[in-house]
Amino acid sequence: MTDDAGTHVKNNKQAGPLDVTKGAPPRSSKTPEGASTVAMSNEKHTGEGASDPPELKSLDAKVGDLLRSELWDGSEDERYDRFTRLVARVFDAPGALILLFDEDRHSFKSRFGFQLGTTGQEIELCRRASEHGEVFVPEDIQHDALAAPDTARDGQRNIRFFAGRALRAETGQVVGCLALLDFKPRAFAPNDQQTLTELALLVEEEFSLNAALESTRAGMAELLDRDAALPSATHIIAYEKIELLVERAGDSGRKLGIFYLSVDNLYDMSLAHGPGRIQAMINRWMENLKRDNDDLTYIARLSERGFVGAFECDGSVQAARHRCEQLREHAQRETEHEAVRFVFEASAGLCVYPDHGDSGVALIGRAQLAHENQSWTSETSLFNAAIAKRFRRRSALRTRFEPAVKNGAVSFHSQPIFDNNHRSLIGVELLARWHDPELGDIAPTEFVPVIDPEKGPRRALVTYALETACRYVAAWQAQSDSAPYVTINVPGAELCQHDFHDLVDDTLEQYGVDGRHLVFELTERSVIRDFGLMARSLRRLTATGARIAIDDFGSGYSSIAYLTRLPISIVKLDKQVVQQIEHEREADELAQGIVALAHGQRMAIIAEGVETQAQWQKVCDMGCEYTQGFLLGRPQPEEALFELVERHRAGDSDNNHGTPVKE
Repeated sequence: MTDDAGTHVKNNKQAGPLDVTKGAPPRSSKTPEGASTVAMSNEKHTGEGASDPPELKSLDAKVGDLLRSELWDGSEDERYDRFTRLVARVFDAPGALILLFDEDRHSFKSRFGFQLGTTGQEIELCRRASEHGEVFVPEDIQHDALAAPDTARDGQRNIRFFAGRALRAETGQVVGCLALLDFKPRAFAPNDQQTLTELALLVEEEFSLNAALESTRAGMAELLDRDAALPSATHIIAYEKIELLVERAGDSGRKLGIFYLSVDNLYDMSLAHGPGRIQAMINRWMENLKRDNDDLTYIARLSERGFVGAFECDGSVQAARHRCEQLREHAQRETEHEAVRFVFEASAGLCVYPDHGDSGVALIGRAQLAHENQSWTSETSLFNAAIAKRFRRRSALRTRFEPAVKNGAVSFHSQPIFDNNHRSLIGVELLARWHDPELGDIAPTEFVPVIDPEKGPRRALVTYALETACRYVAAWQAQSDSAPYVTINVPGAELCQHDFHDLVDDTLEQYGVDGRHLVFELTERSVIRDFGLMARSLRRLTATGARIAIDDFGSGYSSIAYLTRLPISIVKLDKQVVQQIEHEREADELAQGIVALAHGQRMAIIAEGVETQAQWQKVCDMGCEYTQGFLLGRPQPEEALFELVERHRAGDSDNNHGTPVKE
């Protein structure tokens, strides 16, 4: 609208769009004053109730590509407001509009400023403009048959000036009008008409661009949906398809199984056959699945090795799980393509609509959660509330851990390690402890697997442990020449980071500590991922004087190569083996073999998890140099640890009397 000073104010809401669709019932919208404006059918479009002229009825109702685009959506569009604003400002006029129409419909795409006269007047004038090849400017609207009384309804002002230029689609068909309006007469010179024509051409270019973009999107969607073997390309389409299937199932009151299928050997097969060939193999594989399973309504590739699909199901969720397992087994049948016979190894997670959710996005996510929860021995994993709760907790652990390290909520307890010959304290192992105000006490067995794949939280813990170890050693060295060594658990992924060794060097220098007082402990699982890289990293680490211990040796991943080709100084005998040597001959023989193997490579042995006098005696008899376990000392906080170190330094330990230390 325009105030008395002539300032232009955008007024899209006061004159709501008149959108009449053939065959649709009339719609009623309220004007600001509360009066009802009824959107009529094509029987009456003008303020006087006259029917459309025969010439306009001959317009093509579909207007070609234009109406297949998103342009005709029956609502005002911010993209076109810039044109009406520009027209009003260029001509210093109180109103401008863009109106689209065909034989049956009208839609205001944009309006700026006043609504002058009635909606019917504006529509009829725009239709008249469409009959002219150039700009249409009526001579005197005041004496026109469409002229309104001196004061229009609802306090609107009369249209006294109108200039309109027809808008055309690429096909040349008239689809609308760009119009300039004023409540007082004005001259409109040829230059003004040329300017309005140029602005109308800009609007037409916007139409063409919109149609081209929509055509491109539709073509890409059709192409990508046709080739569902492409990994990330079908991601958005897959979500949209599942959402549509869920809506249809809801409308018909049916159940729908949504599954996430992981082809676990797809990477290896891609290396063997190449990406082009594996794509064709996947297409053949999916064609076979859909051909042989009528209830499989959709399947597409969601990620590098993940597929999402849907099938119709009746009955319980357990019945749906049974059906999904049949599909999974079918997916593992031998398939042939271009004389190559291949078998995909598949694992699956399942959720059911509406039991587990009411949107496609949520259901796909829960099917993936179910798959992540799959155990080694399970078949298709079915989603349940416990899985969601567990993953929410894991997510909370992941996001809370790094801040917890910074604010001191994560601390270290230290478990002592004793020399079996002299009963003396020779080292301690740092063990992280975490207390969260909301989650409570969180054991390392829970949070370490969660943070281990995450570089940020993992580095935060390792840095904190390294600083704590160096601080302990520096404090002990300040009081005595001798100090226990400190063992730090370091994930293999962290050891192989390019900046890890700089972190170690800088921390040692910061605290003035020699590397020989540190032991870096890693598990066999960390080693086997990249043996060569790990060997180089460990050799660089031992250059600082630090030693390397391999943890849980004998837990099932053992390799003699670790002991012969890596710079390992200490082997920690797995506590599961130690705690069985009293009663199981196989465990006793395994332990003796590991001790002999380590001693053959001039490595020391620490027996972990010693909890009874009989176990301690056994490991001593085997020749294990050191012991760590609850029998000799439990993990303890910093203050208790420093007291223990001081007692051993003063010679007051019970170990000096020949018996294990107990708490």
